[in-house]
Parts: sequence; structure tokens; C-alpha cells
Amino acid sequence: MAVKKSKIAQAECRVILRSQINFASYNPRKISEEARKQLKANLKRLGLMGGIVWNEESGNLVGGHQKVSIIDEVNKYNSETHENDYEIRVEVVHLSEKEEMEQNMFLNNKAVQGDFDDDLLRDVLAKIDHKAAGFNDFDLDMLGITPIDDEEFRNITDIPEETDPANDWRKGNLTQDSEHLAQVDANTHGSEENTKLDRSVDFMADSAENQIARHNEVQKIKDRINKKSDTNNDGGMLSYFIVSFPNPQETQGALIQLGFDPNSKFVDGRELMDKIDILE
Repeated sequence: MAVKKSKIAQAECRVILRSQINFASYNPRKISEEARKQLKANLKRLGLMGGIVWNEESGNLVGGHQKVSIIDEVNKYNSETHENDYEIRVEVVHLSEKEEMEQNMFLNNKAVQGDFDDDLLRDVLAKIDHKAAGFNDFDLDMLGITPIDDEEFRNITDIPEETDPANDWRKGNLTQDSEHLAQVDANTHGSEENTKLDRSVDFMADSAENQIARHNEVQKIKDRINKKSDTNNDGGMLSYFIVSFPNPQETQGALIQLGFDPNSKFVDGRELMDKIDILE
């Protein structure tokens, strides 16, 4: 069967010298120190997986400034003397100055990059290392899948001394629905919450002692999820909402008008309501 040529043009991939690349002086993107650390770790772990777009007409980068900056650092490249020059694979485009600026903005514009489907995202994050995917614990908290900390983990895996594995905790009596528990246990096998338990054995074939620990762990996870659906005891999950402004200037202006520090990231809701009452 004949293969058609794509109707969408594709950039040429080419290996060039780093010294041929200029950072676009107008590039408005910036990156936090923490995000830069994550990006650097990912590059060192898996290497460069594309995303370096270079305009041959001007020599400027269109996309990939932060990546190239980090690769420079790793290679000890000197942009002034070109010492430690190195080869790098880029996607070559031919753009006018106006088009280059437009695409610099477009490639970094979150408004045209789509959003996550939260349900699918929860499913995926349950199977992977969320930090390796660029998510932090706060992101997971927003999704309702906060990892259990070490102290909480120790508490949920403690087995009461009076418990006799041969009696109340027989395999068939771990819960009212032991098969369901085994399924939950299997579904949560790869999460960070379960790394301290030996889960190499099938749940129903495991020792009674380890089944107890696994039961306690899963039950604690279920309890935590239930609490997050309780508006009176949700662990903070339902106790806040997010207010968004078009730009940082308007955000700071609103905070100043309300009497808050313009650099505040969080404000007390009751204090906010008090200030709104005063303004009215």
C-alpha cells in the first residue's frame, strides 16, 4: 500500500554545534530553581528527547532555552569563548523575525497545550513515580492522592500485641470482603505508600502476619480518601479554592487592595472575608 506524504510540514532534524545557537534575548520564559533541578535530573537520567527548535535564519533558539542552558552547564560550555563546544540535535526551522517571536510564545503558551483529564491523570500517577513526571506532593494533594508520610505509615502497619493471627485475623476474616481487599492491594502495589511492606507474595497466599499489615495499610488509605470527601474533616482538601488573575500585576494589585502582602501565595479565608466586609 502506498504511503502518503503528510500534509503537515515537519522540521528537519540536524546535528549542529552549540556555538551556532543563540539564546533569544526577548525570550520571556523563566524557571524556578526547583523546576530547573527536576529538568536537569530528567535530562541526566534519560537524555535529550527533542524539543530544541532552532531558527537557521537568525541562529536563535525558538524553543528549548532551559534545556540548552542545563546542557551547557553539564558540558561546562562557555558562551563567550565557545570553550567545550559540543554537538546537539535540533529541529531546524526557517522563520522571519516576527514568526520566530510568535512561535517562541506559542510553544510555551499553556493556553494552547491542553489540560489534564484528572481521572486519567490519577490512574497514571498511581502507576508511576510522580516526581519523575514533574509532579510534587502538592500536585498529588490537589488530586486527592497525597502520599502517606513515614510516621503515618509506621502507625498503620503496627499490629496490636493481643491480635492472634490464628483467630480473628485468619485469611478469610481480614475484612468482610477479602477478595475486594486483595484487589485493592494489587491496584496499589506500585505506589510510594507501600514500599515498606513485602508485597511480593499474592495477598491470599501471604502469611497471616503480613496480611494484617497489608490490611491495615489499605484500610488507612481508604479512611484517608473518605475523609477527603467529608466537608467537616477533609484534611484540607476541600477547605480552599483558587482565585486566578490574568497576570501577576493584577494579582499583586488585588492583594495590596485587600491589605495583604503582594507576594502572598496563601491567605486565610476568614481574614479575607473580614477584609471584604470592611471594603463593602
